[in-house]
Amino acid sequence: MQIILMFLLTTATLAAALYAHYRTPYHTSTPQSPWFVHIFLGLLGLAFGWVTSQLYPVSGLMKVLIFLCSFGIVHVPAAAILFIKRQQKRQ
Repeated sequence: MQIILMFLLTTATLAAALYAHYRTPYHTSTPQSPWFVHIFLGLLGLAFGWVTSQLYPVSGLMKVLIFLCSFGIVHVPAAAILFIKRQQKRQ
């Protein structure tokens, strides 16, 4: 049961990561800005994922899911901000 819940949470956070990286070019001012944001979020996600996966005494699939979920969690605030900006542009 724990694996299933973690898989669902990981799926949601990775969807937020994909959305954040997809929408970034639409909300940046210069052509170089999206690359900076992609690299920054990617490195931050990798670092947070690694640290978080090392904190829990688990192994196997659960360790991978913790890493991926933590990677995605870093992207959730960016995805939320980009979603709000998109909604404001529509109005």
